[in-house]
Amino acid sequence: MARLPGVPDSEIPPEMQEIVEAQRKRYGVVLNSARQLAHAPRVAIGASAMSRELTRSGRIQPRLSALLNLRVAAIVGCGF
Repeated sequence: MARLPGVPDSEIPPEMQEIVEAQRKRYGVVLNSARQLAHAPRVAIGASAMSRELTRSGRIQPRLSALLNLRVAAIVGCGF
């Protein structure tokens, strides 16, 4: 259980709506990570921009990106 409660939909800052809507479109729900980052929207926006630009740059191979995501998930205890 998270120590910091996630921000409910009604309280998510307007500047994070683009991130929230993208997650709803892709996953059908707002992910818990976005609800946590909604406490610090500037951090969320910066992290999202960094991730997007790393993907667009083409400097990281898709296969390596998938392996990195899997490794991080294992480190933080995500069971997928």
